[in-house]
Amino acid sequence: MQKHNRKFRRGGPGNQLPIKHNQKKPFEPGRYGKNWGSIKVELAKGNKAINPIAPATQPIIGTLCIGNMKVDITFSEANRIAEELHDAKHRYNVASRLGMLDAKDGTPDVYRQSQAARSY
Repeated sequence: MQKHNRKFRRGGPGNQLPIKHNQKKPFEPGRYGKNWGSIKVELAKGNKAINPIAPATQPIIGTLCIGNMKVDITFSEANRIAEELHDAKHRYNVASRLGMLDAKDGTPDVYRQSQAARSY
């Protein structure tokens, strides 16, 4: 019996490597939003990274930089920001699927604010 190559290979135009199309296209960070290229986190160092600054009980982990704004954040604040952004992306996707992104459609802001006040 003849041994066969166990790697699954399919022939065709889609399996030719390396892919050469669009290789000379310049990267445009503006396509992803006006602040996309300026989002970064600078790690905190020194005293503020070790000792909490009152009234906080946690030290600063870093500085969140978006555009020309800089905000020192603690670990808990970083978790809250990540949760809020994850929730916002989910809400956007659901609203998009339900066709609720038009200015006249969707849940009124007054209703959302009253619901948020009740949950705390």
